[in-house]
Amino acid sequence: MNVLLVTVDSLRADRVNERVMPFTRSFADDALEFRQCIANGPSTPASFPSIHASRHFASIEGLGIPAEGGVVTLAERLRDAGYATAGYTDNHFASGSYNYDRGFDVMHDASGSTEAGRLKQFVQSNLDKSGLLFKTIERVYTRLDAFWSETTGNDSEYERAASLNRRALEWIDERDADEDWFVWLHYMDVHHPYEAPEEYQRRFLDEQMGVAECRRLSRKGTHHPEDVTDEEWDLIKNLYDAECAYADDQFASLVSELDARGVRDDTVVCFTADHGELVGEHGHAGHPPEFWEGVVRVPFLVDGVGETGTVDGQVRLLDTAPTLADAAGVAPPDEWQGASALDVARGDVEAREFAFGDVGRQIDYSRSFARRSDGWKLLRHADDGEFLFDVSETPDEQPGDDRSGEESEVYDELAAALDDHQRRMAEMRRGERGVDEDDEMVEDHLRELGYLQ
Repeated sequence: MNVLLVTVDSLRADRVNERVMPFTRSFADDALEFRQCIANGPSTPASFPSIHASRHFASIEGLGIPAEGGVVTLAERLRDAGYATAGYTDNHFASGSYNYDRGFDVMHDASGSTEAGRLKQFVQSNLDKSGLLFKTIERVYTRLDAFWSETTGNDSEYERAASLNRRALEWIDERDADEDWFVWLHYMDVHHPYEAPEEYQRRFLDEQMGVAECRRLSRKGTHHPEDVTDEEWDLIKNLYDAECAYADDQFASLVSELDARGVRDDTVVCFTADHGELVGEHGHAGHPPEFWEGVVRVPFLVDGVGETGTVDGQVRLLDTAPTLADAAGVAPPDEWQGASALDVARGDVEAREFAFGDVGRQIDYSRSFARRSDGWKLLRHADDGEFLFDVSETPDEQPGDDRSGEESEVYDELAAALDDHQRRMAEMRRGERGVDEDDEMVEDHLRELGYLQ
C-alpha cells in the first residue's frame, strides 16, 4: 500500500468548502474527515516535529529535529518497512536544513534553489543589517521582490504546487510496479504573501493585483495590521481564498494523475495543514505566535483506509505519523507521542482528550495552550495573559467570551494539564537538540519567510 501525505502551509479548516475548495470538499465527503484536528503549534517550526516525528515541538531543544537518533520520523519507519521515500518542499523550516530529510531517499528543497532565493539569501547573510545599504534595500524590499520574480519568470514567492506535483509524479513513474512508496508534498501557495495566478484572482477579486501589490498588502497585514483598512482586509481575505482555490486545483490534479497511473486505489492519501491562518480576526493577518482557532484548527482527511464519514472526536497533528503507519500496517515506534486517529474513527476511543501546542519561532516555552476534547481551551499568550474559551459555544473567541477570570473546575483542570505538559516537555528537552535558535541561518529563514521585517 502506497502512502501520500499532502500538507498545505497555512490552510485553515474552514476553507475546505464548496465555494473555495470544491475538489477537496468532495474528496472529504468520500474519505474520513476529522473535523476537530488541532495543530500542535501556530507555525511551521512548531508543527512539523509533530507531523513527521509525532513529537511536541517543546520536547526538543531548538528548532527542527535532531540530526540523528532520539526521534523516529515517519519516513524512517516506512523506509525500514521497505518503502521507497521522497519529499518535496519549499519551506526552510520543513526541509533538510532542520533535519526533516531523515528517512527520505530523495528530498527536494526548493527554498534555496532558485536564483532569486540565492540572491535574497546573499543580501540577508552578507550585508550589515545596521548599514545604509541594507536599510535602503529593506525600504524597497517589496518592489525588489517583484523585480526578482519578473526577472526569473516566477509568479510566486515559492515553487508552485504544480511544479512540486510534477517532480513527485516523475519520481513515482520511476518506481517498479511492485514497489511501495511514501511521498510527502508540502504546498506553500497558501502561505503569505497571497499572489495567486490571474485566473484564480478573477474568481474572488474585481480586478487582478500585481505581485508587488500583493506582497505589499501581505506585509502590511502581517507586520502593521493596525494600519489595514476594512477594504484592505477584504482584499487580503479574497487573495487568501484565491490561493486556497489554486491549491485545491493542484490537489485535484495530483489525485487525478494517480488515478490515471492506476495506483490511486493502492494509495492511502492524507491531506492536512501545518497550521491555519488569520485574515483579520483578532486584528491579525498571517499566523502570529498565538493559539486562536483560526490558527490551530486544520483539515485532516484520510482516504484509502476502507472507512469513510465524518469524525467529530478531537485528534492532533501529533497523530499524523501513527495514523499513516497504522494505515500501512506498520507498527509505531515507542518514541512517538501521538496515536492513530483511526482509533477515534473506529470508536475505540471517543477522542484525544487533550491537544497541547507550543510556539516555534522566537522560542518562548511559556507561550502554550491546551484544548480539551469538548472545546474548552486555555491559551497562555505570555505577556498578553491567559484566555479561557468554550469554542464549541463561542468559536469567535471574542474578549467578552473569555472565562479566564472566573473560578471554575474547567480552568483548574486545563491549567493543571498544561502545567504537567510543560514539565514533561522540559524533561524531554534535556536529551534532545535540534537547530539552535541563535543560529544565523534561523534568522535568515525567519526573515525570508516574512516572519521578521
